[in-house]
Amino acid sequence: MERTLRAAAAVEAVSLVILLVNVFTVHNESITSLGGPLHGSAYLTVIVTTLLLTPAAGTRRRAAIPGIGGLLAVRRLRRHSPGD
Repeated sequence: MERTLRAAAAVEAVSLVILLVNVFTVHNESITSLGGPLHGSAYLTVIVTTLLLTPAAGTRRRAAIPGIGGLLAVRRLRRHSPGD
């Protein structure tokens, strides 16, 4: 499950960067049409995976931040892992 969260967080962050670069440069419709749903799906995956992984409200709130929330949730989970 953590592997899914890490992958979705990376896709969420990279897709947001691609969408923003596209908007501020060439504004290609094909990139927007592909990147928008990809980013949204990754964002929802991050939120659902975080809800399933942890009862910690702080981690859940971090996951809800668009764009970087997944990365923040992964970081928080690594710091507060049960094995430590």
